[in-house]
Amino acid sequence: MLVTMSDKELNRINVIPSVVEKRMRRRDAAHQLNLTERQTQRLMNRFCEFGAAGLASLHRERPSQK
Repeated sequence: MLVTMSDKELNRINVIPSVVEKRMRRRDAAHQLNLTERQTQRLMNRFCEFGAAGLASLHRERPSQK
């Protein structure tokens, strides 16, 4: 399965695994990604469940509401 990712999402691939492997604190990762600690935890959960594809936006393939 091919997943396209933005630069922001590619940066998450470098940071989130470090937090999961306990090489970086969640607080530091949140600051580096410019997110809240809670949102960083959500990304960690999605990464653990779906791997790198879980960090891609879920709204990318959906049509707009217009």
